Amino acid sequence: MKLFFTLLIFFYSLGGYSQSQNEKLAYKYYSGKQYEKAVTLYADLHKSSPEKRFYGPLLKSYLFLERYKEAQKLVKVHIKKNPERIEFNIDLGNVYESEKKESKATQAYDNTIKLMIPNVNSILAVGNRFYQKGKYDYAIKAYKKGAKLLNGDYPFSFELAKVYEAKGDLTNMSKVLIGIVHYSDEYLESVKGAISTLFYNDIGRKKKSIFKDELLTQVQKHPSKTALTELLIWFFLQEKKFNSALIHSKALDKRNEEAGNRIAKLAKTCIQNKEYEIAVKAYNYLLKKDKGSYFYRVARTKLVEVLNIKITEDPQSTNEDILRLKQNYEDALNELGRNAYTIDLIAGYAQLLAFKLNQTEKAKQELESALKIARAQPQEIANCKLILGDIYVKENEVWEAALLYGQVNQDFKEDIIGHKAKLRTAKAYFYTGEFEWAKSQLDVLKASTTKLIANDALQLSVLISDNLGMDTSTAALKIYALADLYKFQNNDSLAIVACNNVLDSFPENITLLDDAYFMKAKIYTQNKKWDLALESYQKAVEYNDLLKDDALFEMGVIYQNILNSPNKAIKCFEEIVLEHQDSFYSVEARKNYRTLRGDFKNAE
Repeated sequence: MKLFFTLLIFFYSLGGYSQSQNEKLAYKYYSGKQYEKAVTLYADLHKSSPEKRFYGPLLKSYLFLERYKEAQKLVKVHIKKNPERIEFNIDLGNVYESEKKESKATQAYDNTIKLMIPNVNSILAVGNRFYQKGKYDYAIKAYKKGAKLLNGDYPFSFELAKVYEAKGDLTNMSKVLIGIVHYSDEYLESVKGAISTLFYNDIGRKKKSIFKDELLTQVQKHPSKTALTELLIWFFLQEKKFNSALIHSKALDKRNEEAGNRIAKLAKTCIQNKEYEIAVKAYNYLLKKDKGSYFYRVARTKLVEVLNIKITEDPQSTNEDILRLKQNYEDALNELGRNAYTIDLIAGYAQLLAFKLNQTEKAKQELESALKIARAQPQEIANCKLILGDIYVKENEVWEAALLYGQVNQDFKEDIIGHKAKLRTAKAYFYTGEFEWAKSQLDVLKASTTKLIANDALQLSVLISDNLGMDTSTAALKIYALADLYKFQNNDSLAIVACNNVLDSFPENITLLDDAYFMKAKIYTQNKKWDLALESYQKAVEYNDLLKDDALFEMGVIYQNILNSPNKAIKCFEEIVLEHQDSFYSVEARKNYRTLRGDFKNAE
């Protein structure tokens, strides 16, 4: 008896193995369009195990081979065995249609609609099968009848939108998507997801244009429907139309008598996208709130910070701009006071005093007082320590700076601000000629989650490695490090002299020469000496080393934003796009390249 069962199990397993092999072979033939071979295997598989996974490819194989009688028989068997599976009637209609029996096909499709029952899964199966077969009008009928059968409990709007999109009926697609928000505010996020999917491939932006017009119409018709306006604001943000988003955000803020959170969030988004003018508009709007409100204080603080960013990033900014910014800081601090809430404002003010106005003593006093403020957030205190450390470096008190950087790194080892501190520490040791120790810190930072920190750490680490590995002494690297320190301290003339020293005294040190030219170019850029900057950047490019893509990007920016030479700018950005795909600047270069080429002219 035991032997009998053992043999039974063996032969059963052998049969299963054989079926598995036949299934793989059938799929191979089917995917290779060898339907004559596939249909034989699938027919045997379906006969022994009439599972759904065999039904589909067997039916399609019959149709490809125009064996319509066998296809009809297969479908009718499944209809008889599964009367609740109404969608099989669509397959029968599809067989008739393949035979050019249009009236029978129409009858089968109509019969499917008549047989529908108030069951969500069944309705979805019918609608989806019509959609798969390209019978879009029937799919629409199915979903609409399904909604009626369920008494409006589920409108099948997402499914209808997908069908309308496939049909090319973009107006109804838009109306259905917007209708979902009318149906329930709870679907707002789902609608955003559906839009992102349906509009992914929107050549000519026709879908977005029609949707925007329909949504604007609905917002005007239903101004009290907050979710519709929120959808419109979101849509404008996806389109990078920040001013339009602000207009409607302000309208919503007023209508709902909101505190200002919506506007503050939008302003932050604008800053992240370098839309500073619109961020200023947003904060100015918030300044009209009650002076005792939280968002008034947010706006009063952030407005100064935005002005600081604008001046810092604007190569055309003047000393008068810096003095106006200083006055803005002082006015804000006098109004809001020096407290835990304004500590970031104090930090920005101190940085301005030290590095733009050379008032280091006053800057240190501000920061040392800030470090004593009660209830200040630990990260804000850490930021003050970093800026204070930077001032010590400016004053050649490098070891005092390293001590402060070390404290921040110790307190925030796994945080971005801790990584910033570690990078500053490494640079401090680099300035003093402790290259091995500096490199050990930089190698850790190369794995930083912050791309900018990782990129800076990589470049300096490679620079040290290349020069420590040379047979000569580290004299050239020490002079370069001194030049870097001078540059940080805003001692531009001394930095230029040190760079020239490297270039003149160590012409054989190929690995360092592009860095020296690049540093000179940065200094010339900061001082608005554009021709000298371009000349030095071009020298850095010609060495074809690690800084080539950096130099190309900086040249492109000067040509684009300063000298109004779009053709020259395009060449710089194009070279990054084509030859430096892994560059830190690749995304921004591609964006600038496409903008200059005119790819976004029809974006509006």
